[in-house]
Amino acid sequence: MNKIWALIKREYKETVFKKSFIFITLLTPLLMIAMGVVPSLIMQLKSEDVVKTNVIDHTGYIFNDLEKALNDTLSTGEKQFNLVKVPTKTMHSEDLLNSQKKLIQDNSIDALVVIPANVSDSGKVNFFAMSVSDYVLNKSFRNAIGKIVIDRRIKKSGLDPDIIQELSRPLVMTTTKITKQGEESETGFQSEYFSTFILIMILYMTLIMYGSTIMRSIIQEKSSRIIEVLLGSTNPFQLMAGKIIGHGSVGMTQYIIWALFGIAMVLYGGNVLPISTKYFNFQPGIFIYFVIFYLLGYLFYSALFTAIGSIVNTDQEAQQLIFPVIMFLIVPLMMLGMLVKSPNSSIITIMSMIPFFSPIMMFGRINISNPPFIEIAGSILILIFSTIAVIWIVSKIFRVGILMYGKRPTFPEIIKWFSYK
Repeated sequence: MNKIWALIKREYKETVFKKSFIFITLLTPLLMIAMGVVPSLIMQLKSEDVVKTNVIDHTGYIFNDLEKALNDTLSTGEKQFNLVKVPTKTMHSEDLLNSQKKLIQDNSIDALVVIPANVSDSGKVNFFAMSVSDYVLNKSFRNAIGKIVIDRRIKKSGLDPDIIQELSRPLVMTTTKITKQGEESETGFQSEYFSTFILIMILYMTLIMYGSTIMRSIIQEKSSRIIEVLLGSTNPFQLMAGKIIGHGSVGMTQYIIWALFGIAMVLYGGNVLPISTKYFNFQPGIFIYFVIFYLLGYLFYSALFTAIGSIVNTDQEAQQLIFPVIMFLIVPLMMLGMLVKSPNSSIITIMSMIPFFSPIMMFGRINISNPPFIEIAGSILILIFSTIAVIWIVSKIFRVGILMYGKRPTFPEIIKWFSYK
């Protein structure tokens, strides 16, 4: 046990005191928040540029109402939308349209809106611009013209638009999550998705990162023959255990730091960054499951990475074998949308019981829907027994593979290693 402890301290110190470890530990939480929140914040930002728009109104009645509807102002107090009505009788309609398109190409105007005479019946309006990907701009024109046309239809039918609007006022639905412990505060898709996304991405990244670190460490020590020196004072199982537990402890150190960061976000994030309380919904008990599935997932996958490291001799050879292992971790990410939408569906439930997927899938289910405890316990037990089986198999491969040099062994040769004593 003393030898294993010495190896654990060696692996731990070599990793924790690197500048890269400190950098990644501090950067990862900020990066996860940025990936989840910044795109939404950017979408909500209001442009500070005046939108110069020409309007060809073949109806004769929409332009004036449109000017009143698009009355947004910039921070300077200037109107955001500068609308100009284009006379429709000065030239042929096709020539008129081409001349307006030329103004867009010359950057004289930003956009052109063409409202056909039969817009009330067709419900179609043409919008031209150098870039039509501005969702906020498109929505502003679509909603404003749409409301004008709808009000016109209502008036034409003899009904009162104000009464219709009052009768068709949309409902506001609050969502409250019911758990075994009772009710939780109001939640929704955004908080469920982003909180799950952040934790799953951290789990995914650390499983790959520390598994790959063990693999590269073994390859490096094999190529430099340091591993032969280590085996002079330890046996292969002690060496494997020291590496796996040592790097796992590094991961736990990171998680403790990230947990403190997460607690600070939950307690004080609303004061510093109000949007954080909207997008993140962490329950205290989730961190316990997070640690459980990290430890089990790490032991399971690090054993697989250890096997690859002991078989190959170079990083290039490792890349050929590492892809299937990484794919087992990528599949749950591909299923994240379905996981959030239907956490208790048959396929998600089955995947959460399969050891290759359960560290991420079951943890995601716990964060979203609180599945029955028997399913959680079953997933954990299956993962524990699978991990023990994988470690036993890998130890057989490791004890022979770490001293094999030259050509990479074939699969039949690896099978023969199990008979060696």
